[in-house]
Amino acid sequence: MNIKKIKQAIENLREDLDGALIATDVYPTGVGTSLAGFNSNPQATALFDRVTSFIIKSLDAAGFPGLDKYYLLDLKGNHLVVVIFFEEGYQQGMLIDTTKVNLGILLNIAIPNVQKALREAFKE
Repeated sequence: MNIKKIKQAIENLREDLDGALIATDVYPTGVGTSLAGFNSNPQATALFDRVTSFIIKSLDAAGFPGLDKYYLLDLKGNHLVVVIFFEEGYQQGMLIDTTKVNLGILLNIAIPNVQKALREAFKE
């Protein structure tokens, strides 16, 4: 894993979201401790690591298809949580200000760009 590339991926994400990114952390699944972030929130990182685990187990128990790329939580006050799930054993949690970016930019540009960049960083 290349921490420098992870940090660059976060900087590129900030540019893609043009001021809408409030906070983000990249962390190993099952550990919940940030490898790199912007406005890091250790409590949120640990929480969403557990939430992802709960979602995976709950989907399996209910006979649903498994978690694929990410999930979204629409929060009060024009905030959105995005948790990207990587099969390589990592996750990225983001807090987004929805008044500063539209969903199309987030889903079709920002998320695919950061996924690609992070997958490259995880390979090294």
